Formats: sequence, C-alpha cells, structure tokens
Amino acid sequence: MKKLTTILISLSLMLSTILPISVSASEDDIQDISEHNVDLGNQENSTEDNSIENSADESQSATDAVEANDEGNTEANSSQSTEDSATISPQQPQHITVSQKLADIPNSFWAKNEVMQLVEMGVINGYPDGEFRPALEINRGQAANLFAGALQLPAAPYQPIFSDVSSKSSFLQGVMRTFASGIFQGKPDGRFGVADGLTREQMATTIVRAFELQDTGEQITFKDWNRISPSHRENVKILAQHGITTGKEDGTFDPKTTVNRVTFTVMLYRALVATNRIPENQFTITAGEASSNFALNRKEANFAKVTGGTNPLYIRANTTIVNKGATTTSYGVAKDTVYNYSIGLDGATLEVTVRHLNNGDEFVFTTLENPSNSKVTVDLFQKEEGISNSRLYRYDRYPLKKNPDDVFGYDSSSYQTGLLRFVNRDGAVSGERMVGQAYRSKQLVQTYKDGGRSLMRDLISEYEALSYNKLGTDMYVFYTLTSNGKDIVDTWYMDSSKQLFNSDENMNSWMVETAQNYKKRNKWYTAEGPFNKMATTTEPMPSSYQGFGRNLLLVKEDRALVLYKEQGDRYFENLVNNSFVSLTKFKGNKKYWETEVTSTYLKGLYGIHAPFIDTRFNEQIALFYYNSGAMFGVPNYKEPLRNYADLLVSREAAGHIIRVDRDSYYIADYFPLVQEVTTHSSMNHMLGGMNLLLIAYKEFGDAKYLKTATAIQSAIAKEKNKWIRSNGDIWYRVNKQGEFRGEDYQHLTLEDLINAYRLWKDIDTTYLPVLEEMIASKAGYLSRNNYGYTLKIKNGLEEIGMSKYLPKGPMYTDAL
Repeated sequence: MKKLTTILISLSLMLSTILPISVSASEDDIQDISEHNVDLGNQENSTEDNSIENSADESQSATDAVEANDEGNTEANSSQSTEDSATISPQQPQHITVSQKLADIPNSFWAKNEVMQLVEMGVINGYPDGEFRPALEINRGQAANLFAGALQLPAAPYQPIFSDVSSKSSFLQGVMRTFASGIFQGKPDGRFGVADGLTREQMATTIVRAFELQDTGEQITFKDWNRISPSHRENVKILAQHGITTGKEDGTFDPKTTVNRVTFTVMLYRALVATNRIPENQFTITAGEASSNFALNRKEANFAKVTGGTNPLYIRANTTIVNKGATTTSYGVAKDTVYNYSIGLDGATLEVTVRHLNNGDEFVFTTLENPSNSKVTVDLFQKEEGISNSRLYRYDRYPLKKNPDDVFGYDSSSYQTGLLRFVNRDGAVSGERMVGQAYRSKQLVQTYKDGGRSLMRDLISEYEALSYNKLGTDMYVFYTLTSNGKDIVDTWYMDSSKQLFNSDENMNSWMVETAQNYKKRNKWYTAEGPFNKMATTTEPMPSSYQGFGRNLLLVKEDRALVLYKEQGDRYFENLVNNSFVSLTKFKGNKKYWETEVTSTYLKGLYGIHAPFIDTRFNEQIALFYYNSGAMFGVPNYKEPLRNYADLLVSREAAGHIIRVDRDSYYIADYFPLVQEVTTHSSMNHMLGGMNLLLIAYKEFGDAKYLKTATAIQSAIAKEKNKWIRSNGDIWYRVNKQGEFRGEDYQHLTLEDLINAYRLWKDIDTTYLPVLEEMIASKAGYLSRNNYGYTLKIKNGLEEIGMSKYLPKGPMYTDAL
C-alpha cells in the first residue's frame, strides 16, 4: 500500500492548493478563463450525492467517443494490485466540535461531516474570502493539475499542441504532464478543453484509479447505463460497488453532469472511508460571528491578490479582473503604491492606493470607475488572523443635527462608519481600523471658452461599505463597492497595528465633535484628497444640490493638527500626514494652490472662473506647512511661506490692489489666472495676507515683506471708521470704487485682528491702538448679540492682555 499512501498524500496537497484557486485561475493568469455565475440555492437539507449539481443534458454528448479516447481503456489502466485494502484496520470514529472555518459550511449543512473531515486533514480548504463554494464546478484543466500533482508526474516542456493552453496558462504543467503520460489526449477540434467540466463518469474513473478500487463482482446497473461512455462504465460500477456513489434518486447515474466541489469532496471522503483511510467522524460546528449586513458571495468569483505580507489585500469580483500594473511615488511623509485593474469587459477600472505612512500605518483608498450602463460590484477584503474578538465603535451612536439653511445647503453625507478594534488571544489590542463609508457619485465638469474648467462631483448616495465575518480566530473584513453604471464609487480606511486614540474618551469625543461639525469634518477621503459639500453658489451644481468638491481649506487638517498637539493621538497624526500628501498632489507642479471650483458669486461680480488663486486658501496652507512641517518631517516646509509672501509683494505691480493713497493699499482677494480683473478686498483676507507677510519678515528678514504689510495696515488705519459699521460690526469687503459692503463672518475676522495685534506688537507698535479699537468694536458686537467666541479668540485675547473683550455667548470649536 505504499503507492496508495503516496498518492493520498500528494492528493491532499494538490486539493488544498488547486481547488480553491481553480475557478479564477492563477493570480497572474486570471483573465484566461471567462467565468459564469452559479447560484448555490438552498443546500442545507439535501442528501443526494449530486443533489446540487445542474441537471444532466438528456441528449448524448457529441464528445463521448473522444472522452473515451481521452481516458483510455479502463481495464488496462486500472491498478491490478493484489493487496486487499479491507485488511487495513479502521480508526475509531470521534465526535469533534470545531469553530466554523468556512462561511458557507454551517452546522446545518448537509455535507458538513465530509467537508470538515477533509478540511481538518488539510486535503481541501476554502477560497481567499473564507467561502467553500460547494456548487462550483471542477473543470478538466483543474483535473489535469490534480493528476499531475497527485501522481507526481514528471515535468514536461511546453508544446503548442492545444489552442486553449498558452505558455502562461495556469494549467500548463498539468496539461503537458498528463498529455505526455497519455492520461489526456485532447479534443478533436484542437483544444485540450481546460475549461470543460469534469463529468461524473470521469470522476468515477479518477477515484477508482487513485484508490486502486477493485471489482467486487456485485452486479450493479443504472437506468441510464447506456449513456455512460464505454470507457467509464466499469469504473462507475466499481465506484457504486464500494458504496461511494448511489446514483440519483430516480435510479440514474447522470454521467454527463459536471462535478461540483461538494460532490467531489463527498466522493473523496467516501473513498477514504471505504478504504479505511479515515474514520467516519461526526462534527459539530460552532457558528461564526458576522456583521448584520454580511452576505455570502455564493457565486463563481475571480480574485486578485493586491499586496503581499502576512495579511494580504485581495480584490473579488464576479467578472474578469486584469492587473494593469502598479506605480510607487514617495511624498516624504508617505509613500503611495497605486494598483490598477480593469474590471469586466465594459471599461470599468479599479484603483487601489495604499498610502504607507512613515510610522507604519496605512491609508487604503479604493476607487471604482464605471463608464458603462452595466452594474459592477467589487469587494476589497483582508483576512486578520489570531483575533479573539472585535468591536466596531460606530459614529452613528451620536446623531447628526443637520442645518439645511446655511450657504452650503442640505448635506446628504454624514460621517465615517466607525472604528474597528481587533483583540488578540492574549486580550491585547492588536490593531485598529478607522473605516469610511462608500460614496457613489458622478463627475461633473464645466468648461469655459478660454480653456478653464470647474470640477465637482454629484453625490448620488452614501452607503456602508464595511461588513465582516469572524470564523474561529480568522476575521474576514470586506469593503464593497457597488456601481450602478456611469458613476464613480470611493471608499477608504486607515489601518494601524496600534491604538489610534490614547483613550476611548478621546475617540468618543472626536466622534461627538464630528457629528456636531459634520460639514467641516472630512469623511469622504480619496487618494486625491477629501471631498466636501460645496456652497450652493458654485458650479457646475447638480439639480440635487449635492455638489461636492475639494475645498482647499478642508484638505489641510487644521483641527487634526490642533488635537494632535493637545492629545498626541495617532489618528490625528495620520490625518495630518495624509493632508500633506493630498496638498502635494493637489498642487502638482504648480507654484501655488489653484481653486478648481467656480464661485457663481465671483463669476457674477467679476466674470472670473476656475482656476484662480484664493489669497485666504494659499495663506492658510502656507501657514499649515510652516507651523507643522518641522514636526512631521516635511521637506522644504518653509517654501510655501516664502513663495506666497513673494506673490503678495508682486500684486502691486500686477495691478491686483485697491489703492487708498500713494503708500497705502489693499490686496485683492482673488487672482484670476486668465482674466484681467481686480476683485474686491475683504477684511479677513487682507488681514490674513498681512499677518503672513509679518511672519515671513520675522522668518526671512526681507524688508519687502514688512513694506507690503505696512501698506495694508496703513490702509486699514486710514479707513478704520469706514470699516466699522454703526452696529459695531466690521464690513465684509471694499471694492475698487471704495464701497464697503457685506455681512462679515462672526468669528473669523476677530481671530485675524487679534493675530495682527500680536504680530505688530513685536515689530511696530504704531498701529496697536487702531487694532485694539477694531477688536473692541467687533467683540462688542458679538457680545451684544450673544454670538459667543472660539477657543482661538479666548486664548488670543488672553495672550495680548485683552480678556475683558471676550464676547458673551457659547464657545465654538470652529469659527463661524
């Protein structure tokens, strides 16, 4: 029996290697075979040996004679060993309780004992997503691979014999070895038939040969005996003699039906039992734990392994997946590896960006673009091993209070799904994952005659992409991207082997803050930066008014930076690092950050459209780099400050100013890239620019920065009384005609006035009385109306010794 033992060991290795991967071929050759979806249906109560296979074709197959030639003469090829397998002593059956290991093999599954026995032996296993897929068919190419490995057939070189077997085929060695050994001869049309199913009669011959089963002399026949190919009849009979097959309930054998995975497993199990290789163990399967929205895939699927390592990332789709290559780019604080795939045959593409931060954590951004009308679903998934338990801390524990009446209108987006925490066998947290929602949108582009364009996304829906299924200590986590056609679907998550927050209190506090400030907290992250609800006065605005774009003020993570400095949470550290990458990608090879969405307000006033330079955006981005670049190891982090200060200095010569007198002027808020026009100057913009110039002067010592800042402050001082309104508030803007107009921001301008006072105090105290008067007036207006203050206002007033001006009312995290 040494030969039989060798074959069984080899068979075990081959089944565990080939069967799970065979449906989708190899990862490098995944497009070789087109797949067809098969619905499993209800499998739990069936007892027939082939009850879940498709019905047999009632007509005689035209390839019967060829198949007989393929298999050779049964009697000549069957083993003639004289050893009696019945003399092997059977092992004692056991009752075994195991954790569920396959998502679609629960305790109620009709063939659970057969499947689990072979799983425990390591003979078979599941697909990368944890499913067994009992109804999937086995084809001839897979059978050839199985023969080659199980029989340890000698290697054979590639020969261009068969039209359906290339030198890159995942079935190459199986086909060549079995052909060279005379096991398969191929089809009359020149094909090997790698994608043709392995039929029940072919399975019978395979098992009889592998286990050296002998004719017992018992007379057995089936109603469809004449439909069994002559070369297989004896093997079918022998298989039935040993009780390995009983045929169908109607008395037929159904020889031409293709064998599926569970049928092959059951037959293999019965053969092992019949030859006393294994006992008939009974299994009780302890159910796994799944999220309420988890669903079995159940269909034939293709898989692509995206990343390596101990917990690789996979893609799953019920259509073809073709690897289009990967690129890697370094951004100093992080490195992006972008994996590109085509999905199906109608032009859909999938882009997976793994952003590896220097601290070892990762962002994973996934975008599915589908230009066709066909529905496409792709799952990104990962298996976490050694997990004792997990918990999802959901954001929706804290309800949103939506305000549809501000300038941004109703915002249909919400917040992230939540934080998924993994706990290992030792009870320690082994990792955490912040998971976003999925966002389905359409790309909107408005082009202009001069070549400019404005970009926006029409948000169609936000849905929960996350689902998971824990089988024993293995946890499968899925992120589902579903396209309904002619749309884009984005989803993301942040992954860490550490805890993302230093305490649950910090985590919960952030979730509460996100709910309270949902319009100013990023949640729709992409590899190109976050998308947020745009003001209704932007274009191209969809009819739903759910227009989303990349707002530069939100691309930079100011709030995350503040919280990281205060609390040191890893989550905020990662957000800031991610922000630097997004800002770098947004700017590209340009010197400044250009706004990519057109404001219809500015378009109506001045005829300008995207792209243009917004002074406030560039000022705050330059300061974001300057104030945190050193902390985060950003290369050349002072350059945005110098570059933008130089741009502000150059505005006088460019004509982008509103002059008050020879030595005094305001710098315009916006610099069009194409149109020649000077826009208005708003108080908060000019203060922000002036403050940046003062910082640049202190940092670089260049007098030109102080000169320009002095020109701005001089203009404000000379027109102070025009800026202060009768109610104590500050006018929002002044135009070229010297007209003061507009309702000012509640808190933002006061923050800027306080900062201006602080900076001038160290450089030139001449303008401090003017600034204090404006601070007192603005703060008084806020106090009389109970509009409150921000933490930045409170701290700023304390720093300059003016806490007496602190406005009455509530404190806000963000300026209004």
